[in-house]
Amino acid sequence: MNINEKTLENIQELVGNITEQNLKYVDFYVTEHFGIFIPSVGFCEYAITPKHTHPAYSFVLFFSKEQTIVPMEIEVLPNHYLAAAMSPNVPHEEEKTDEFTRYIAIFISSEFYEKCLGTYSDKCAEKYFWKQFLINQDIMFYIKKFMREYENKAPACDELLESLSTIITHQLIRDMLKVGDSLEFTVEKFEIEKTIEHMHQNFGEKLTVGGLAKLVNMSESHFIRTFKQETKLTPIEYLIKLRIDKAKKLLRSRVKSITEIALQCGFNSTAHFSSCFAKQMGSTPTEYQNVYSK
Repeated sequence: MNINEKTLENIQELVGNITEQNLKYVDFYVTEHFGIFIPSVGFCEYAITPKHTHPAYSFVLFFSKEQTIVPMEIEVLPNHYLAAAMSPNVPHEEEKTDEFTRYIAIFISSEFYEKCLGTYSDKCAEKYFWKQFLINQDIMFYIKKFMREYENKAPACDELLESLSTIITHQLIRDMLKVGDSLEFTVEKFEIEKTIEHMHQNFGEKLTVGGLAKLVNMSESHFIRTFKQETKLTPIEYLIKLRIDKAKKLLRSRVKSITEIALQCGFNSTAHFSSCFAKQMGSTPTEYQNVYSK
């Protein structure tokens, strides 16, 4: 997406001396004191910069135990994500490997975070360097709500974004300090979230309904029915939509050819990719790329 001057300013206040080019493979949702960043189709170029720092507090939520960013020091319990906290102005870097790790990075301005933290303790915040803790997966409900509100720009969205950023910040603090109770969602809802994150991490691979159902120990029929209840789409419809969304980001970056993008996003041919793209977007990949560039 093109970044307007105010949005880029908000991003830099949270992340540091980052450029629009650095974010070409990253989805982001940002307000004045709160931001969510998700590597979508490749590494964040700023994250792999040696010894970079952030002016804000950052929290990284990992979906997979196979992540390569931090060595795991605690056991990940069912229905939880591993989270790692980083204080402002602490030098660190993400190692660039053959395959990027999909995660959610939450940035919270020092003033806002420390104000929320003050509700629980009058002590100054400790210095975090990949401080690890478990976060209940129900945080994803609020994260996705924040992302939808940011994208839709419906009336009163600024007020809702403010409220959601407060809720997410407090849940991070509560789970890190191990205070309060989290909401409990159904086991099946967590299992569907698990398959969705698997799709995001492996969108370019050959994925089948049978394989996804096996991932969460469901029969195919039960998996399809449950998945549609949660997402309003069948697993295959969701996967195609996801692949098209990833392809759109790659098309906008103009780094790879349309054939390369088709194969990277899991389509077995350029023709199949173009057909699916046109059906969903109402234009061919080339037309979309040309319109976006203008």
